[in-house]
Amino acid sequence: MTLSLFEHLREELGLTHIPDAQVSITGADPVYPMPFRTGEAAAAVLALQGVMLDALRVQHGMPPQHIAVDCRSAAASTCAVAFQRQNGHNWQYNDPDYPTTDFYLTGDGRWIFLHGGYPKLRDGILDILDVPNNRTRIAQAVAGWNAEYLESTLADAGLCGTVTRTSEEWLAHPQGRAVNKEPLLRLTKLSDSTPRARHYGFNQTLQSFRVLDFTHVIAGPTATRGLAQMGADVLHISSPNRPRILPFDVDTNHGKRNVYLDLSVSVDRQTAARLVRDGDVFVQSYRPDALNRYGLSAPEMMALNPHLIAVNLNCYGHTGPWKTRPGFEQLAQTCTGMALAQGEGVKPLLAPTYPNDYLTGYLATLGVLMALERQAREGGAWQVDVSLCRTATWLQQLGQVTGWQKAGGPGEEWIVGCMATETGPFGELQYFNTALHMDKTPLRFTTPAMPLGAHLPVWPD
Repeated sequence: MTLSLFEHLREELGLTHIPDAQVSITGADPVYPMPFRTGEAAAAVLALQGVMLDALRVQHGMPPQHIAVDCRSAAASTCAVAFQRQNGHNWQYNDPDYPTTDFYLTGDGRWIFLHGGYPKLRDGILDILDVPNNRTRIAQAVAGWNAEYLESTLADAGLCGTVTRTSEEWLAHPQGRAVNKEPLLRLTKLSDSTPRARHYGFNQTLQSFRVLDFTHVIAGPTATRGLAQMGADVLHISSPNRPRILPFDVDTNHGKRNVYLDLSVSVDRQTAARLVRDGDVFVQSYRPDALNRYGLSAPEMMALNPHLIAVNLNCYGHTGPWKTRPGFEQLAQTCTGMALAQGEGVKPLLAPTYPNDYLTGYLATLGVLMALERQAREGGAWQVDVSLCRTATWLQQLGQVTGWQKAGGPGEEWIVGCMATETGPFGELQYFNTALHMDKTPLRFTTPAMPLGAHLPVWPD
């Protein structure tokens, strides 16, 4: 890969004022059998993370370093969870077959993707279709619905499902038009507080930063995972009442501390407010405004902490009629045209990796680094907005690669060099560390992955 995509993205994000760094990007797509420039896009975003991280160090008198990313490793990183091993064994999923999570053909000849990957979502879909949890019965029921009517019925019930659209249909749809007008990564100044002195570490650049992590699989935890690799103290908050998918939780929890808070309880809301007040970065991946009822709206958090960097990740974008709908990777692929492109226009298929989840997480990490650089010059509190559907739209706008059907994956050599091993409560874990290599501040975790709820909700002194 040439540096062209990297340079184009650098210009698109307004980073041309950042001094040139020693950047090496090798390899090219296709890596996996998918028509999208996933490896090249991931490599470009990761390399820009390295550039921004190095710029923060150099501003504080530290020497520059060489930044290297290979597209084959970067592509592999978009399915990092697949390489996780526990005591030498593949990680087992609790229930790999959810009949309510799949493509089904509707009565008007359209494909719709249902996402019932959690019990509440599954049961809600089955109630609307009035069938048991059986693939054949679900298919029969869906065949009696108009596609867009089923899509809107599910959305009105707070459930997940979307009609399969081509890229052209998506860009003509009201939500597609809204998302296409959004920047790939929006950085917004929220307050005019004076610049705050920041201290960066020599070995781990963000070692003095506190990150409050209100996220769940996969994009949000990937964003904070990246910050933990850079040295940040990441406090991951989860609800004791929310169902989990353990392999994803473990793979995205390296280097983090894990706390349970139930925001429906007053004392836990007070704890969350205290953590926001004394933190540096707040990352959340729930629907827009979902946390407002708990006192965690942007104005309330800025009043608590006028220097906060607030990061928002969601599925469908931050404007438009669908912005409050719940969604996941598969739905972003389906509604934006990726699934039909993957199926070569015949039957929709999902990509063999999770490109939108991981890329959106990488963009959010980059957004935090960009906000830190802007804070140093302008002060203020900042907001970073990214979404799965905006990422999916961007990926397709990069154009398709040729010969992708014959791609066989990255090859073992491009995975082995990115792997790491740790020992902790889950035994010996082998995991995909990172495809971003920096010669002076290699990305690493200082603590192993821990169980959810294992820590107290406090920042260390």
